[in-house]
Amino acid sequence: MITLLRHELVLTRAMLGVVGGAAVLVAAVGALFAATGWPVLAPVGTMLTVGAVFAVVPAAQIVLAVAYWQSSYGRRGYLTQTLPVRGSSIYWAKTVWAWLVSLAGIALSLGIALAVSPLVGTGDGTGRGDLFRPLREGWARLVEMAPAWGVVAIVVAVVSLVLIWPVQYFFAASIGSQAPLNRLGVGGPVVVWVGVYLVTQVATFASFALVPLAIGVDDGRLSIVRFAVFVEMVAGTPADVMPIGFLPALLLVALVCVVWSVRSWNRRVSLV
Repeated sequence: MITLLRHELVLTRAMLGVVGGAAVLVAAVGALFAATGWPVLAPVGTMLTVGAVFAVVPAAQIVLAVAYWQSSYGRRGYLTQTLPVRGSSIYWAKTVWAWLVSLAGIALSLGIALAVSPLVGTGDGTGRGDLFRPLREGWARLVEMAPAWGVVAIVVAVVSLVLIWPVQYFFAASIGSQAPLNRLGVGGPVVVWVGVYLVTQVATFASFALVPLAIGVDDGRLSIVRFAVFVEMVAGTPADVMPIGFLPALLLVALVCVVWSVRSWNRRVSLV
């Protein structure tokens, strides 16, 4: 596994370096624009900075998805499949690498925001830490209102939502590259991903009814409360809660994608 991960590093480091470098460059330019305080230039600079911060992880995951497809099913795919290991081992190496890169991307996004916040704050007169203020205030309120296990659960849930994207991308690339969809070229993975997206939406909506729970405020503390989605839809007034029923559906879809992808690698792709 270490050898396979090292191979993934060599395969993708140049593309990931471009993503990271571009994010840093765009954020720096945007922060300089924002620091001017000029009516038109400053808002554009702020938007560039915020966009760069939030684009790091999605851009890195898309780059990894393209590399996954090219190295597994493109011209280099045959060389990858001749490695003397089971296909599932290759799949897990690529998936674990995508997860590690995603976590590193989150850290890079936070680092960029921390570095450019003083310039952005200077330009709009809010002072140091402008970009971090909503995050800092939200975190303080969360720690104040939620128990320790609740804080941990929310952090794990947010990270999980980030990590499921490579699983779906890789599933689309794997199944979309099998016959007969492989006749469509890159269109095969695109068709499968659209299908996964639609299935996820249906499963998510159904899960709101099957898991009628949400995070709400009870006596000044965050707690698990009941959430009847159809009652809320009929009422027409949004409830002041955060539904959590979508989490089981997303995790279930991700699990199905992983199991199906592993089966594809072992039975439809691997030469071992």
